[in-house]
Amino acid sequence: MTLASLIKTKASRVLGIDASTNSVAFCLMENDVPLKWGKFNIVGNNIYEKIYDAKVKTSAMLDELKADYIVVEGAVLVRSADAVIKLSYVYGVVIAELMSTGAEVITISPTAWQAYIGNKNPTKEEKAGIRIKNPGYADSWYKNQLRNMRKQRTADYFNKKYSISLEDFDVADAFGIAHYSNQVLTKR
Repeated sequence: MTLASLIKTKASRVLGIDASTNSVAFCLMENDVPLKWGKFNIVGNNIYEKIYDAKVKTSAMLDELKADYIVVEGAVLVRSADAVIKLSYVYGVVIAELMSTGAEVITISPTAWQAYIGNKNPTKEEKAGIRIKNPGYADSWYKNQLRNMRKQRTADYFNKKYSISLEDFDVADAFGIAHYSNQVLTKR
């Protein structure tokens, strides 16, 4: 199912979800007004304990957060096959729990909501600037700095828009997912 195919009048409460193998961040919006947001960590000694923990905590979260639509950020490309498998396990159990509410569950790409709020990929100048200011690091260090720059922009955007103080990047991403989806579902 795509956002464009959903019926506009049905969507007033949208729950945005940003999930990983370590946490689930969420933001519940009603007509572009954030109602509740936060994050819970997924714990366990192995992936199977984490899956169960994700199931229990997602179920508990949904008892409090009723939504017309639940929007999950689609999984991003991961280079490690083991990481892909573990992420798939967690996504599967989280999505199954989300679907148990009867609400429509859809996924969106990270680039869709990021572009919607004007948070595009860093420019060549920004990339070069980080390397000039911090010479001698591995490519992965620079990629992480650029990722954090983008995430900080997202937090800054919603802090300004809603006069709040988001410090957690995952929760800020959940805001982005909910905001974009709410706008597309209710104001197209």
